[in-house]
Amino acid sequence: MNLDAERAVLGSLLKDHSLIDDCFLAPVDFTEEEENNRLLFKVLQFAKEHSDGAPNPFDPVVLASRWGGRLQQIGGLNRLMTLRDAVPSTDSFNFYQRAVRTERVQQELAELGVQIAKVGGGDLGELKAKMEQLEELQQGDGNSGPVHMATLLEGHEKVIAKRANSGGITGAKAASEEFTKLSKGHQIGDLEILAGRPSMGKTLYMVNDVKAVTESGWGDAVFSLEMNGLEIVEQLASCIGGIKKDRIASGQMSDNDWLRYGDSLEIIAGRHLYIDDLPGATVEYIRRQVKLLKKKNPGLRWVIHIDFLQFIQTEKNFDSTKERIGYITKYLKRMGRELQVCVVCLSAVGRNCEQRPDKRPLMSDLRDSGDIESDADIVTFIYRDDYYYPESPKKGFAEIIVAKGRKIGTGTFDMAFLPGISRFTNLTDDDKYKLAEKVKEHEQQKTHRR
Repeated sequence: MNLDAERAVLGSLLKDHSLIDDCFLAPVDFTEEEENNRLLFKVLQFAKEHSDGAPNPFDPVVLASRWGGRLQQIGGLNRLMTLRDAVPSTDSFNFYQRAVRTERVQQELAELGVQIAKVGGGDLGELKAKMEQLEELQQGDGNSGPVHMATLLEGHEKVIAKRANSGGITGAKAASEEFTKLSKGHQIGDLEILAGRPSMGKTLYMVNDVKAVTESGWGDAVFSLEMNGLEIVEQLASCIGGIKKDRIASGQMSDNDWLRYGDSLEIIAGRHLYIDDLPGATVEYIRRQVKLLKKKNPGLRWVIHIDFLQFIQTEKNFDSTKERIGYITKYLKRMGRELQVCVVCLSAVGRNCEQRPDKRPLMSDLRDSGDIESDADIVTFIYRDDYYYPESPKKGFAEIIVAKGRKIGTGTFDMAFLPGISRFTNLTDDDKYKLAEKVKEHEQQKTHRR
């Protein structure tokens, strides 16, 4: 126990009652033995809540008049005045309260460690959470809190000039050039949801997105909860080298394939590319790993791809899947802002869309999965018409449907879908014109048949 720190916290509160509004401690952080600091803290909390406008509800004389003989349980009037007068200044209040909380977390860590050592088990998730809490406490307050708006604009002309020089693209490039133009790239702090029904090509699009992100000099960390890491890397090698996936899978590659495969591996090795395929990874685990990657690569900007949302676990317990998914999407959004990364998370889509004549997914198809719709900055669907309609004029194409864009608006873009070589490719203006004519002709034929 750190009685000196506890006394300093209590003395600071007695000296300046307004500090209790900035106090993150709880009664459990204080000791009950010897001085019964826990009860004194409860008394101060109660006095503040029931101050009835008193100018100083923590004045020892006021407390003594209200609590009478019961105040003797916490040392009486003399102890209150001694605590108050022992603190020369309240400037170090935050330091004192962090010291108190750190002491308690360290004690709980020790107790958990003993429990795990004795019984050979225990709540490892709780142990990890306590360790992370301790690390954050030891880092202190950092630069949190309100800042004057003018300070945010200091040197901002350089930021604007940089935007102009980059053609307006301020984030990491995406697989779709049209999406990149609309969004100005994957933006730090954003939570993007990439959703679609099974077999639409979500993971394959993610692989192409990883390729585009790292081409623009950003780091990319893939958390693959569905496929093993080697499968993702093989798809990436296929995408970069234009090598048929089935040849990589069978090992029956030509000399030219091997050359392109070698070139692909060299490109992958030269980029800031990481993959973690831990099955059943928790959202808290993902945050810890991202934090470590950022620490090991200072100054590097990051996009985090997660495949996929419904497979992510958490160290907390929830009564329903909807509650769990809601907690996870909020956690991912907060992680993006706090760690200054862009999070792109793949998601399943309910089968309701397949009951409609137009099977393109809608935002409402996400509503059964927590709070995805409200938490995400961008929601993008992948849809392939030829999956449902073999005679579709869009055979071999995929639609990238931006259904929600908090800062960018919405839009739909076509890309060529080439699963044999793991690619989504952008269309030229001529390609777009030919596809539009093909769709128009198909619609005219349908009208004539009616």
